[in-house]
Amino acid sequence: MSPLSRRRLLAALAVPAITATVTACTTGPKPPPPPDPLAALAEQARKDAAAATVLARAIPDLATLATEVAQVRTTHAQVLQAEVDRERPPKPSASSAPPSAPPAPPPAGTKATLVEALKAAEQKAAELVPTLPKYRAGMVGSVAAACASLREVLA
Repeated sequence: MSPLSRRRLLAALAVPAITATVTACTTGPKPPPPPDPLAALAEQARKDAAAATVLARAIPDLATLATEVAQVRTTHAQVLQAEVDRERPPKPSASSAPPSAPPAPPPAGTKATLVEALKAAEQKAAELVPTLPKYRAGMVGSVAAACASLREVLA
């Protein structure tokens, strides 16, 4: 057996390093994270606010209550979206396309439809609370409690 020369030693050490580098370069990109669960809550809050606004305009007797629901749900949407954006900052858009038109307002619903939407939002938020970190759980728990309160006000 011949003595191990410095050249052979360096060559033997270089092979694993080169293999690791090639392997690291050939692995695919990390998959994107799953959607933030608060994004769906924010979207539902925006829809509820729009529905309450339409209801306030369509039924004068409910205008005060429906306007209050719209204001509270708009605040929910803003707070939830701010947390989503804080956790996963939106990427700036590279396109210079003009902004799209705002969505059409929802059709006028009924008080019962709005109550059902608030109940669904409350349940979804309550289901999320145990799965979230403490600082997010408190916020989402408050949203669930507010939805329950708004349902009681409308009932």
